[in-house]
Amino acid sequence: MAKQSDTASVDASASADRVSWGRRLAAGIADGILSAILMMGFMMAYSSVTGAGVTMPLKTLGALIYGVEALVFGSMAMLVGAGIQLGFSIVLGILFALFTSRRTSIVAALFAGMVVGIVIWVAMELVVLPYMNPTMAARIALMPLAYFIAHLLYGIGLGLTPIFLRAFSRKRHDHHPERAAEALPI
Repeated sequence: MAKQSDTASVDASASADRVSWGRRLAAGIADGILSAILMMGFMMAYSSVTGAGVTMPLKTLGALIYGVEALVFGSMAMLVGAGIQLGFSIVLGILFALFTSRRTSIVAALFAGMVVGIVIWVAMELVVLPYMNPTMAARIALMPLAYFIAHLLYGIGLGLTPIFLRAFSRKRHDHHPERAAEALPI
């Protein structure tokens, strides 16, 4: 009888960890949007404070499509830049959500997110910007510490994925009072 109880406990625990693909997708999208807002919000505020203009980060992202002309194109370049940032952030948010569970510790997820943010920063600095967007590379060279901090903030946003997974999967588990009472790691 004890063996049956242990099996039921393991099944209940495994069931509590399961999150449907749709809910993971929704959590990844929400987290990707939050991460993009954290990163771009910081870069836009920093850019404004230093006199480069609040829209400069969006325009330099738009330079991936328009080249150096993005700096004078105006709203279209900013819109394209925002779309590029949101698109990449959502894709990375979804990927991060696929490798995270509801029970993942927030501390572990924050650490993993910051590592991912730093890896992205290195890839952008060494490969992407110099070869694909030299206009942005030139602007980022004027604010290297802010660009690094923005990527750390992006990683912190990714690290919040378990919170989104818990929120998006809560409805499915609320009808089981014994599961709702289980403590999730912090």
